[in-house]
Amino acid sequence: MALCLRVADSAALDHLRVRIALPLEAPRDWSRTNPLKCTCDCRALGAFLIDPHQQQWRLRAAQNRRTHVEESVRNAVCDLDLATERRGSPHTLIATKNQASYERRAKQRRQDLEHVSALGG
Repeated sequence: MALCLRVADSAALDHLRVRIALPLEAPRDWSRTNPLKCTCDCRALGAFLIDPHQQQWRLRAAQNRRTHVEESVRNAVCDLDLATERRGSPHTLIATKNQASYERRAKQRRQDLEHVSALGG
């Protein structure tokens, strides 16, 4: 049993060390990954995502179009904060780029370092 635990610990340490060695850098500009596949309003949102200079995008549209874009963003896990401006008609969906992916990776790195320490590595 002790040998199995040492082998498991060794495999876990190897996995953690590989992941810790991956580059971790905050975004240098506003360019983000575009995982959206849809070609409706999502196409314009996708172009916005990869634009390194634009931080915010607005879609003034009927609720069903705004809802579709919101669902696409949630399903694709985009680095965007969404809000609806309820002035005028139709309302406006506002998408603002964030650093969620980087923050998730940074948190994972901190946890990995703690786990390596706990495993004695």
